[in-house]
Parts: sequence; C-alpha cells; structure tokens
Amino acid sequence: MAAVYDHAVVTRALADGHMVIFFAIGGTLRTKRVALESIAESVPGVDKGSARAAVELASLSVAFDPRRASLTTVQRHLDRKFAALGLSLAVLRTMDKPGELASGRR
Repeated sequence: MAAVYDHAVVTRALADGHMVIFFAIGGTLRTKRVALESIAESVPGVDKGSARAAVELASLSVAFDPRRASLTTVQRHLDRKFAALGLSLAVLRTMDKPGELASGRR
C-alpha cells in the first residue's frame, strides 16, 4: 500500500470530502503504470490526477467523490476495466477521514 500512498493526493481528497481506496491487483501485469492510472481515472467519480499504480508491487490507489459515485459503483467500474486486461482488484483499505484507514469494503 505504501507504494501507491501519495500524501498530497490523500490530504487534498479528504479535505474535499472525498474517499481514497487502495487495491491489490491480481493477475499478470503487462500494462504500464501510466496506462493503469489513466484507465482508473476514466471511471466516473474518480478524481483526475489521483490514481497511483505500482506495477512491481501490483497495487493501485484512487481518490473519488462519493457524492458522484459510491464505493461500490467505482469498484464495479474499475473491476470491469481491469478484467478486460485479465486483471482483478481487491480492496485493501479505504480512507475517508484524516489519519484513519479502514479495512476492506464499506
């Protein structure tokens, strides 16, 4: 998770009332980091410029606006897009308050 934690992104997202989700990526990663981040940011509700991917550690994080899309909706869209690449996502943690990490799904 540390590989995709960006303090500036998290601080900005939480200050705006947004959430941050951390995922493990399953499958064989053949896609470059920039492409994974672009795919993640194409999901409705995901904050542009917030996606962080670490190919070598198979992890991803995104910030999103829960007023525009629920956690379930964001995850469903991400799951579909990553499945098209032969990949799967598992929620590791969610963050919706400064200094707080919550395990798993909400």
